[in-house]
Amino acid sequence: PTEQRKARGVSGVESVSPEETLSDEELQNLEEILMARGGESLVAEQALKHVITRVTDEGLVIEVFDQDDAFLFDPATNAPSDTLLLLMELFTSVFDLVTNPVAVNGHVRAMPVVVADNQAWLRSTTRADQARTLLEGNGFASDRLARITGFADRQPVARNPMAVRNNRLEFILLRSDV
Repeated sequence: PTEQRKARGVSGVESVSPEETLSDEELQNLEEILMARGGESLVAEQALKHVITRVTDEGLVIEVFDQDDAFLFDPATNAPSDTLLLLMELFTSVFDLVTNPVAVNGHVRAMPVVVADNQAWLRSTTRADQARTLLEGNGFASDRLARITGFADRQPVARNPMAVRNNRLEFILLRSDV
C-alpha cells in the first residue's frame, strides 16, 4: 500500500470471504453441469452446439454463437430464436447455483458493404440487452448483472470478420475477486 492509501485506511488488500470467490475447480464444475444438462433432451443437445465455455481470469465465460444454418437472432428483426430462448432457460438455472455476478457481452459480424449508418454498435448492444431481458424473464435477479456491453464488430473470433461465427453473446460468471 502507498502512503496515501495508508492514510485513508486502505491497505490495498481487499478481504473476500471464501464463500464469495469461486475456485478454478468450482468454475470447471459449473462448466460441466452446464454442458451435461444439454443431455436431458435432444433439443437441448442441439442447442448446446452453439455453446463453448472456458475458464479465464475474469471467470467462467459461456460463449453462444450463430452457426451457418442456425442463428441466435432473426437477422431481419433481431428477435431471439427458439434456440436462444432454450439456452437462456438453461443458463439461468446454472447461474442460480451460485451467487456471483454476471456480465453479458454482445458481438456482431462485420458487414460486407460500408454503409453511412453502421448499425453494428446498436445491434450488438441491443442483443446483449435482449439477453439480459431473457435472463430476468427466467427469474434471474437483476441486481446480479454487473454489466451489459456491446462490442459491435470490433472483436471478431473468426479470421474472416464477416463470418457468421462472429455473431455471438458472451455470458461471464464473474469471479468475486476480480
